Amino acid sequence: MPATANPLTASQAGGAAAAVLITAFFGGLWGLTGVLALPDAYSSVAILVVAVVTVALVVAAARFLRLSRRPARPSGGAGTNPFATRAYRLAVLFEAIAIPVAAIVLNNAGHPGAVVSAVAAIVGLHFFGLVSAFRSRRFAAVGGAMVFIAAFSLLLPGWVSGASPRGAVVGLGCAFVLWVGILPFVLSAGRGANT
Repeated sequence: MPATANPLTASQAGGAAAAVLITAFFGGLWGLTGVLALPDAYSSVAILVVAVVTVALVVAAARFLRLSRRPARPSGGAGTNPFATRAYRLAVLFEAIAIPVAAIVLNNAGHPGAVVSAVAAIVGLHFFGLVSAFRSRRFAAVGGAMVFIAAFSLLLPGWVSGASPRGAVVGLGCAFVLWVGILPFVLSAGRGANT
């Protein structure tokens, strides 16, 4: 997601570690949400995929964290920490307020099955606020994909025979979007770490 220059400074490696770890956590959480909505026959394979991808991202984050601990060298204008920007704080604040409000409103309106879709849409919208913080349009692509998944999922049934097609599509779809969204960053940052 965030763009990175080669080679990585210690500060950039720390930022890479944070971005990848956040993605690992929330990708894993979305993946688990999807797995729990699947029929039992498919959940074993899906949980294995979610676990493998999550562990791989945690290992990548640990590698970046280790690189961030090396002695500092001149950065040549590393720039502002995107996690400390106003845009980042506002995007996260929007998300933190909108999710519980949407859950309360939808539950009180008798639509508890739409909560997972609303959460995905809110999370997707928050990514648009991260575009300026990280100076990367990839966040808009991730956000757009998550909002699309959320909207599409409303066409699917909630729970049917012990499984939730809506929950499975939202959970696994959002996990996949996060994983694909971070992959170019991990690969480019990894190349920067090797130089």
